[in-house]
Amino acid sequence: MHSAGVNRYGDAMLFLVMASAWALNYPFVKFALLYEGPEGVVLFRIIFALIFALAIFGRNLKWPSGKRENLILLVYGFMNIVAFMSFWLLGESTETSALSSIIIYTFPVLTMVFSVIFLGEKVSNLKIAGTVLGFAGLIVVFVDHLIIKPGIGLFLLLLAAISWASATIVFKKYFANQDSRSVNTIQFVYALPFLALFSLAPGNFTVHGLTIQFLLIAIFMGSIGTAIAYAIFLYLIRKYPVSEISSFFFLVPALSIIFSLILLHEVSTVFTYAGFAMISAGIFLSSFGRTGSGGAKVVNKQTE
Repeated sequence: MHSAGVNRYGDAMLFLVMASAWALNYPFVKFALLYEGPEGVVLFRIIFALIFALAIFGRNLKWPSGKRENLILLVYGFMNIVAFMSFWLLGESTETSALSSIIIYTFPVLTMVFSVIFLGEKVSNLKIAGTVLGFAGLIVVFVDHLIIKPGIGLFLLLLAAISWASATIVFKKYFANQDSRSVNTIQFVYALPFLALFSLAPGNFTVHGLTIQFLLIAIFMGSIGTAIAYAIFLYLIRKYPVSEISSFFFLVPALSIIFSLILLHEVSTVFTYAGFAMISAGIFLSSFGRTGSGGAKVVNKQTE
């Protein structure tokens, strides 16, 4: 029991590191875009992610042997990196950051629904209530910045969220018994050629933006903000039922607001604090929810 408690505490700390790293990416992207376009930002983020992942996990890299497994991993990397980030960037180019954050973070809701449909997970009423409350809190945080202009951008942002959620289910279904560190590294290998084609297309990339400042930001986003954060993400998704931890991901946009207040000096409002309270309450409710048949929690006993 004591060991289980320690493990849960350690995993909670890992989740906080992951959420903080992803949240920091948001203000850092704004800095990076001062030097380079979105295509260049994504390309260099994944280049440094691959370099960093190989440096840390390359020694024990376990490459899939079968064609089918490699094909599924290629599809996973395409959905999780290429389609997700490309649709996100294209969608946000026509929509506000506030609306983009809300649409992208339908991810926890979508993963919970997909886990029930495709993985057969059972979700408690508390988990459903916590997820709904967390998503409502996210909307409240951004409500005073919310401008909705129906168009292709909304559709692309939703596709980004669907792609990310679908990739999570693919990982859980096909790679839960694999070394998550290897899957994490190889997804960057498979994603990079697609991103290079997209980013290096005429008019999408400019060399003059490669300043020291830009490269330092890209190194952080690629190493801590992508390679490490995704490694933790896959470790947790591998270990726990998807529906058990999905609502906790609302912590990412909440933390991004805090970091934006600190780094970008953005102004907070009463909606910000009300939304934080709702997200916190949603996460609190979800922590008491039980996942599994008949209210019993499903425990994945696999070890890394």
